[in-house]
Amino acid sequence: MTLHHGASVVGFSTQALRRHVSQSGQALLELFSGDTVIDPAYWGSQALSTGFARLAGRLAHTHAPLPIYWLLISKGYRTWRYLPLFAHEYWPNPGCPTPPANQALLDELARTRFGAAYDSSRGLLRFADSQGHLQPELATVRANLVERPEIGFFLERNPGYVRGDELVCLTHLTPGNLRGPVLRAFMSGWHEAQ
Repeated sequence: MTLHHGASVVGFSTQALRRHVSQSGQALLELFSGDTVIDPAYWGSQALSTGFARLAGRLAHTHAPLPIYWLLISKGYRTWRYLPLFAHEYWPNPGCPTPPANQALLDELARTRFGAAYDSSRGLLRFADSQGHLQPELATVRANLVERPEIGFFLERNPGYVRGDELVCLTHLTPGNLRGPVLRAFMSGWHEAQ
């Protein structure tokens, strides 16, 4: 997905869709999100998140009744903060431990996609050679932000983010789990696919 301003690309996000049959025998869709980059001049724009939610809605309708899960990897707190903005339930979550079934699914999807680079004991992707890392000015977290519980949680779970370690996250993309504008965009995509 790309974010445009006129003829210029000012942001992008990578996605991949895969059908998966879990070890428990459940068929599902995994919508994977990797890198998301937005020109700082366009931070605050919701065009990419709205576009992602519309895409998820279209995919959910097209592939119904398969459940669709969002597998997100995050090397920075800014990307991780999309989870609480998008969904009521997501994992890992600072408000509650991950239920065992959800942790098992998260681990299974991450191992299938990333193999030995996934450290299930920490919930992190750790590559032998950096697959990219944040620019120093983006990796720095202002002192007043560290005190926010959600940012402190991310930093505690992913202390190696400055080296390119990525926190692996999961949420179920279903209308009952989505919030406000994201839910509206998801349903818009659902109706577009009809």
